[in-house]
Amino acid sequence: MAALAAAVPHGTWVTSVTGDIVYTNAPALQYTGRQGSPWESMVHPDDIETVRCDSAAACLEPAAYLAECRIERTDRSYRRHSVSFTPVCADDGRLEHWIVIATDIEKDAEARRAEVEASHALKLESLGRLSAGLAHEINTPIQFVGDNTRFLAEAYRDMLDLLLVYRACMAPTTGEVNWDERIRRAQEAELKADIEYLAIEIPNAVSQSLEGTERVASLVRSMKSFSYKDSTEPAYADLNEAIRTTVTVARNEVKYVADVALHLGELPDVRCHLGDLNQVFLNLLVNAADALTDKDERGEIRISSETDGPAAVIRFSDNGPGIPEDIQQSIFEPFFTTKEIGKGTGQGLALARAVMEKHGGSIGVRSVIGEGTEFILRLPIDGKQNVSV
Repeated sequence: MAALAAAVPHGTWVTSVTGDIVYTNAPALQYTGRQGSPWESMVHPDDIETVRCDSAAACLEPAAYLAECRIERTDRSYRRHSVSFTPVCADDGRLEHWIVIATDIEKDAEARRAEVEASHALKLESLGRLSAGLAHEINTPIQFVGDNTRFLAEAYRDMLDLLLVYRACMAPTTGEVNWDERIRRAQEAELKADIEYLAIEIPNAVSQSLEGTERVASLVRSMKSFSYKDSTEPAYADLNEAIRTTVTVARNEVKYVADVALHLGELPDVRCHLGDLNQVFLNLLVNAADALTDKDERGEIRISSETDGPAAVIRFSDNGPGIPEDIQQSIFEPFFTTKEIGKGTGQGLALARAVMEKHGGSIGVRSVIGEGTEFILRLPIDGKQNVSV
């Protein structure tokens, strides 16, 4: 029993029937500094009644009793814990011991908050980086929309002047203006307006302006989709569309170093937290682009998707320098980065792994020095389950 308690990562005690501690594992001793005393002596006085178990009935239907209480730490402060009391019964039905396991609720909450804060910080960093790129991407179509609008304003004035000449030529007059003179004035006005040029360029300007506004609208829609706020519950989503959206919003990060080739197969909608997966896709795409920055020639990033039984499989690959075999597993550790100081936080791949585990999926890497790197994502299509690479 002591060996079993020693292996538990949470504070664990074995107590007698009367509640005296007979064994304390290392985490519990480090946390409370107590051993050999009554277990209740560590509990906040106001919570003692909530942790008292019925020893007489414990072995009639053996089951863990769960409670919450505040436990005193070595610094004499109290923290709230979730505690389970499991009876250990003899063959004749007598209660022999209690196994008590306490989980620090506040510590777990702090860890979750830290994870959420790290995720939010990475998203804010990504959104800031993308916003600068999107501003550049939006600026180009906005410029030619502006230029075309100014051209159309000038063309309107020229056409209006021509129309006024036509009206004057067609209006009744008391003077002696013959038709030859009227025709001459109209032809002169047409020559001034350069009517043949306007007839060709006005439709072109309108078409280009519509194309530019659609480009801007597409970028805004992609950014809105990328920044999708997840609900607390997973929902079915189109991951192929999410990949296309990510490629669109990250275009400025990639276009100078690589071409992106999409080979997206037919995928059913996948039950997931889409906002988290958008962040994973972005991290992998930007990492691939960063890996190709120093390549002598233009690189290629290939993104593919397919189904494999109950799983959706998505691959991000590049033809960059590759990752040395001795650090391939370290890249998923928090704060590990091969980028120069100021260029990477080392959180991207760590959070990608956390997101995949949260979905019951996995992320793996294959890399050959001098040939490139491939990240493989596997996600259960219908929700969380164990899916291995």
